[in-house]
Amino acid sequence: MRRFVVVAVSALALAANSAPVGRAAEPARLQPVTRITPPEGCVVLTPGMNGVKVRMVQQRLGMPEGTWETMDAATRTKVERFQKRKGLTVDGVVGPKTWAAMGFAEDFCMDRWTATPALGLDATSAQRIRTMIRFARPYLGGEYVWGGAGTREYGVDCSGLVLQALYRAGLDPQPITLDKHVRPAYRTSLQLYKHPGLQHLPFAQRQRGDLVFYRSNSTGRVNHIGIYLGDGKILEAVSGPDTTRIGTVTTSRYGQTVMPTVVRPFP
Repeated sequence: MRRFVVVAVSALALAANSAPVGRAAEPARLQPVTRITPPEGCVVLTPGMNGVKVRMVQQRLGMPEGTWETMDAATRTKVERFQKRKGLTVDGVVGPKTWAAMGFAEDFCMDRWTATPALGLDATSAQRIRTMIRFARPYLGGEYVWGGAGTREYGVDCSGLVLQALYRAGLDPQPITLDKHVRPAYRTSLQLYKHPGLQHLPFAQRQRGDLVFYRSNSTGRVNHIGIYLGDGKILEAVSGPDTTRIGTVTTSRYGQTVMPTVVRPFP
């Protein structure tokens, strides 16, 4: 073991010494994997959390359709009233006990579901792109759920769908994880856009399998992502009546502007 460490360090030093003087070393590219790192734990629904479990709680408590899937003040008030009726600790937080009291058939840890990589380490880029798109296509027509990143029956948002499709094709873009995806103010689309381990190319050079991003015109922040299919088409999950669909890539739409670079997850 000691000999291996010495060799590894020497190799790294050699690589560093061979880099051009004055030029910073480029970050290492993400490499294919056959196992995805699981989330650290089950998501407790504290204030501001998002996702499928929030939606299920809101539906169980009779909140109106169209309610944003977030543990906001109105949702927490409903939860507190339920907890009081059931003799539970009244804190507006949905943990395992409150979840069980609501009578869900689904396990409290349902949001740990992760797509299993379908390819070996020797798969080609073309195979990975096909696998990514093949995984995403069955979601077409499915529901949009803010913070969703599970199976089609429960709904996904734009970056949740892309994240699981990447998993299926054998890419684990750590430190991005499913448990972070549902957190308040965490934007998986933004994290993918600026990930140093992913290849970035000009939008004009986009090709099938690239990830296309949009920013909000009001905030300037990346807030949408889709999978480019080629021929000007994009597979994306969008809120509203269109749900998950195949749309047309445009430089401006719905108060959004396309970002100047795309991400190529499988160069």
